[in-house]
Amino acid sequence: MAGIRWPAKTASLCYNLEVILGRYNLAILLFCFASLQVGRSQGNIASYNAGSEPPCNQAKRGSMIVVLGAAGNPDALEVCLRDGAGRYNWAPASMQNRNTFAHSRTIGGCPIFPDNNVWNSTVDKLPISPESAGIVKTYAASRLGIVPEFPINLADSKAPAGPVQFDASGESDQGRYPIAGNMKMEGSSRESPVSGAPYKSDSHLLVIQTEQCKLYEIFALQNGAPPFHGAAGAIYDLMANNLRPNGWTSADAAGLPIWPGVLTYAELYGGGEIRHMIRFTLEHSRNSYVWPARHFASRNGDVALPPMGSRWRVKASLDEGVCHQGENNGKPYPPEMKRLIHALKRYGMILADNGTGIRMTTDVDPRWAEPRTGFNAEYILQGWTHCLTGRDFEVVDASLLMVNWDSAETVGQ
Repeated sequence: MAGIRWPAKTASLCYNLEVILGRYNLAILLFCFASLQVGRSQGNIASYNAGSEPPCNQAKRGSMIVVLGAAGNPDALEVCLRDGAGRYNWAPASMQNRNTFAHSRTIGGCPIFPDNNVWNSTVDKLPISPESAGIVKTYAASRLGIVPEFPINLADSKAPAGPVQFDASGESDQGRYPIAGNMKMEGSSRESPVSGAPYKSDSHLLVIQTEQCKLYEIFALQNGAPPFHGAAGAIYDLMANNLRPNGWTSADAAGLPIWPGVLTYAELYGGGEIRHMIRFTLEHSRNSYVWPARHFASRNGDVALPPMGSRWRVKASLDEGVCHQGENNGKPYPPEMKRLIHALKRYGMILADNGTGIRMTTDVDPRWAEPRTGFNAEYILQGWTHCLTGRDFEVVDASLLMVNWDSAETVGQ
């Protein structure tokens, strides 16, 4: 607090509190800063009713206001702060978001979770799971592939939003889901509109509300106009490391978000590194789950099958230069396949649902081209992913990354 000219009485009191409680105690700093504001405004910090606060921006950074509580509720002291994602918000003085977002991917101005979130964690240094050999043997001959499957929608506060009735209401997040008829969803074509009901697929709908940085995911949306009905729904704060309650499903069988694990055309064919684990599916899984998964979707207890949340990586010894099996045997890898192999060694994949083969999930960027249209990007990449089979992977023990069973925060990331 050196260099700040405080009102005389405040300065004396702050000094005494510093001596007693410690120089940088947060409560002291907040008290003294509030007193400084009082000194500047002749005894008043501006107060506002909830919902009528002024904009929080660069010009107001560090300013304080009092948000008046309704009857029976206390007033709240709030500060205009910038978080690690560069967004300005009024925050309760003791509840600043301390997460960092220096390395997180962004979409619509929102990060895909904090830097230390499990989706952004590396696995190249983790030990091999004791169950790895048995699991890999089960899928040793299965070829790696991709499935362009999920579109993402961006919405702001002007987008229509409302409640959704869920079949799994006891394991679904209630709230106002942004849904519009022209939003794209998983369907019979790669970008089926919400208004195109009835649907012929799992009809997942994924939406990011860009002003709140929240991800809304619905499984099995059943109608194209309100009142909406779905099988299950989940809402995720992309600025936080929250997991769903233990035992809860989501729009995915493992109780995890879908979009953070989707491999996009842009990152695969772009110039940078793929910096997240990739969602994948298998034909059969075990009737259990491991962190960070929250749910399973099997009745089979065979330990030669992987649990939901199982984390796989490509073996470090795999040649990243030349394909050694499949239709491209003996050919050098193109840049996009080298980029993918590097990501699978460093960040790995996570088992999120039951499906076919060993299939990684991608977005539905039109550059993949529609299926069954000949030598499109999807067809060409499938030829290269067939260079890898289950025997090229190993299952790792990701529990060493865990800070808390109920948090997606990781250690040392």
